[in-house]
Parts: sequence; structure tokens; C-alpha cells
Amino acid sequence: MARFYFKIQDQEGVLLPDRAFEFESVADATEQAKTLLAEMALDGLPKEPVDSISVELQDEDFRPLLTLRLLMETLPHGQSTLPSHSP
Repeated sequence: MARFYFKIQDQEGVLLPDRAFEFESVADATEQAKTLLAEMALDGLPKEPVDSISVELQDEDFRPLLTLRLLMETLPHGQSTLPSHSP
């Protein structure tokens, strides 16, 4: 079993890892990081000015292995084509 850490970034800031979790492989730890990111999204989607939430998977020496990030973007498509409502 290998030890991994999760560094969390959300609307509140960055939460540095303070506890290791054991997994059989990086793939297993990555699946847990995905679940953690999904649970974070359930608590609230990113809002401006912070446009993303993320989970960084770190090895037992706190070296980053990968980052999973949920990014919220607004992509305007020119002028609105929705009909306006007149009183």
C-alpha cells in the first residue's frame, strides 16, 4: 500500500494535506480524488473570482502527481437571441 495526500482548493482557499491515505495504486488514489472533487461540487460550484475547484494528488513526500480541476466558465455567444419581454 502506498500513501497519498490530497491538497484541496475551493472557494474558501487552499487546504493543505495533513493526513495520508493508503491506496493500492495511483489509479485507486485518482479515483478517490475524483470522488472528492464531485463531493466538493455538490457543496457548491465555483463562483467568481475563483473559477475552479481542484484536488491535487500528492505522493508520500508531498510531491504533486496530478491535479483534477472543475472549471466554471461563461462563454457568451454574441448578442442574445432570446425575445425581449415588453410590458
